[in-house]
Amino acid sequence: MELTLGPVLFEWKREELIRFYDTVAEMDVDTVYLGEMVCDKRWLGAETISEIAEKLTKAGKKVVLSSLVVVSNETELETTRELVRLPYAVEANDMSVFNMVEADSARDTKELRAGPHITTYNVPSVEFLQSVGVEHVTFPVELSGEAVAFNIAKTGIKGEVFAHGKVPLAFSWRCYTSRAHGLDKSNCAHDCGRDPDGMEISSVEGEPLFTINGTTILSAKTYSLIEFTDDMVAKGVAAIRISPQSIGTAEAVETFRSRLRGEISVDEAVERLLALSHKVAGTGGLCNGWWLGRAGKEYVGAEVPAP
Repeated sequence: MELTLGPVLFEWKREELIRFYDTVAEMDVDTVYLGEMVCDKRWLGAETISEIAEKLTKAGKKVVLSSLVVVSNETELETTRELVRLPYAVEANDMSVFNMVEADSARDTKELRAGPHITTYNVPSVEFLQSVGVEHVTFPVELSGEAVAFNIAKTGIKGEVFAHGKVPLAFSWRCYTSRAHGLDKSNCAHDCGRDPDGMEISSVEGEPLFTINGTTILSAKTYSLIEFTDDMVAKGVAAIRISPQSIGTAEAVETFRSRLRGEISVDEAVERLLALSHKVAGTGGLCNGWWLGRAGKEYVGAEVPAP
């Protein structure tokens, strides 16, 4: 099973982001998703993305470019066109990308993937994507393990699962972070950069519920399927994705790789990632409920067979 690194979902300083990808070149991942999914105001530009992609390719990583999730104006369309024109595989997170790739002169050689924000919930949706040339799907984060297994078995699609990180729950045209700082999106002051892992918000009772990050809402806790690596293999999952955080991404990658190789126990892996979750700003702790068809914020331990 492949181990992949998702695109950075938060706003980090340009220099920090470039340095981060220098460290990614040394991480034991097979594929790196590169690009801006949340806000085109954070887009590094095609030239910088190309330079990073070239370094990662030379380091032996497969590079896939991830598109914006919400494409709502001409500026965002042009950002997406720039991304599609680059000579790398593309992960579509908005349906407009499929038309852009179809019109691209390199369509016959460009690999096209469907990201977790394309609503690939069932067999007909997978089959539709296959009909337009998609061979690899990252399933929506809220889909249960049983549903993932069923879709893979019925279609033969190469399936990927979001397996670690703060889960993106919803995207909007409006910017939550700007609003929290008394601004609107058109007067963006890049306040997202104040919170490298997002701004946590709680219920009126004080329970941490969500993390806001620009135009997206994420989970408060770190979603992690580290206990279910064997289960994912048994269900035919081809790849599992780790979403970068400002602290501990390399350690999370190492923990998943060690677990996949059978070098550490489930208990040791959980202990490592739980400790990491408390180092990230906001609420520590793990959740995994969606994989088991439960509420996403719940944490349920896997049933591990006795040795």
